[in-house]
Amino acid sequence: MAGFLFDFKLPRRIICDTIIIMKTTLPQIAIVGRANVGKSTLFNRLVEKNKALVSPLSGTTRDRNIDKVSWQGKYFILIDTGGLDIESSQAGPIEKNIVKQAQKAIADADLMLFLIDIKNGVLPTDKELAREIIKSSSKSRTILVGNKADSLKYHQMAGDLYSLNLGEPQMISAANGSGCGDLLDLLVSRLPKRKNRSVPEKKKPEIKVAIVGKPNVGKSSILNSILGEERVIVTDIAHTTRESHDIEFSYKDYNFILIDTAGIVRKSRVGYKTLARASIEKSLQTISQAEVVVFVTEAQKKIDALDKKVTQEILDSGKSLIIVANKWDLIPAKETNTVNQYVDYYYNQFPYLWWAPIIFVSAKDGVRTRKILDMIIDIEKSKAIQLSKSQLDKFLKYQISRHRPARGRGLRNPYIYKIEQVGTKPPRFLLYVNDPKILHFSYIRFLQNNIREKFHILGTPIQMETKKWNVSIEAKENKKYGQRENIAKAVAKLKATK
Repeated sequence: MAGFLFDFKLPRRIICDTIIIMKTTLPQIAIVGRANVGKSTLFNRLVEKNKALVSPLSGTTRDRNIDKVSWQGKYFILIDTGGLDIESSQAGPIEKNIVKQAQKAIADADLMLFLIDIKNGVLPTDKELAREIIKSSSKSRTILVGNKADSLKYHQMAGDLYSLNLGEPQMISAANGSGCGDLLDLLVSRLPKRKNRSVPEKKKPEIKVAIVGKPNVGKSSILNSILGEERVIVTDIAHTTRESHDIEFSYKDYNFILIDTAGIVRKSRVGYKTLARASIEKSLQTISQAEVVVFVTEAQKKIDALDKKVTQEILDSGKSLIIVANKWDLIPAKETNTVNQYVDYYYNQFPYLWWAPIIFVSAKDGVRTRKILDMIIDIEKSKAIQLSKSQLDKFLKYQISRHRPARGRGLRNPYIYKIEQVGTKPPRFLLYVNDPKILHFSYIRFLQNNIREKFHILGTPIQMETKKWNVSIEAKENKKYGQRENIAKAVAKLKATK
């Protein structure tokens, strides 16, 4: 295409190594067109989620958004792409990568939805893109869509679209949903048959992982390094990633959903109604949706107040956590104890995260990035640990023999009757005590730390609550953990046996 970066011809690619990405037999449909024709709005409408970031600014969508759509009992994968009207003379690194991402989506697509903004009419850019579609022999898999047809007046302008020579246009309004049902009917009628009729694999456990951190720490680079392909755009420009992207793949015996997020900065540093602020808010929401959070830092830079604030939010959310120190290749003159020095530094900065594993990686060189996945699997196993009553009884008895329960408020001594596990993911325990108010919080932390060490619970918070023990007559006769034996009763029993 003269003057433009975009080319519809691109070979299909299959992925690498032990990572299997988007291993699906579902047909794929890509939404394409120039910027600001409503591609992301249509994507959100069809997937029935507010997933893609929408704004009137050109170039809002950068990476591919991907999700599954169900209609009339049929399923397909829908892909949102960035605007294709990028002139070569005006293209920076981000713009070039937007086009590259769109090319990959189109190469993999079985059908394309070519969107036109009917309110603006057919522009020269639309005509150029249409000619390129025809030239690349993609016409047969293209459906022409006139978007923003909010009233009858705009429906009557459909005739203008015939000049593109791409067949009968479908008139819709992605904003209010008008015509979207008819469009879905057409799509499912044109879906190809399943590409692979082999027996489906046994369903694997699923782990949802969010990658978070400040701008330019290398979140997207780590994701691309793990996948072995340029799945998301990477540049040195802050806020290159604007949206959270779900990437599904299989690794070992697990299905992963990896979510790359926008960089988190202080909200005071961005405008109230800006794309950057919206991106930050979506990133923070992603933490609550994930099971494991990968918090990325730059190894060569100091931990600051924002890093601590974000990790505190992760801690408060009760999510499992891995701390990743990226750009390890930039640390000069490393010695045998360098890693230990950095580990000590990180735990001094995050004393409340001593239980979170730290891994040092170089996304640029691909060093240890796949080990993040192995660590996530270990954490997933730790989260699901189920301890028996006998294990917990022995544990509690031993810990009390080492260190008797500390008193909090009041004059009474705390007595712990028993501990039981009441949940997993994360592990949850209940302490039965004579009075929850008088057991010092430090003793609860003592038990949490020791139960983690004893049973090798990695990278996940442990929840421990207290509950008042309803003491029955039988329980009163029994020895209580944390209480001295009733010597008088013991002597009486001894005399009775003689």
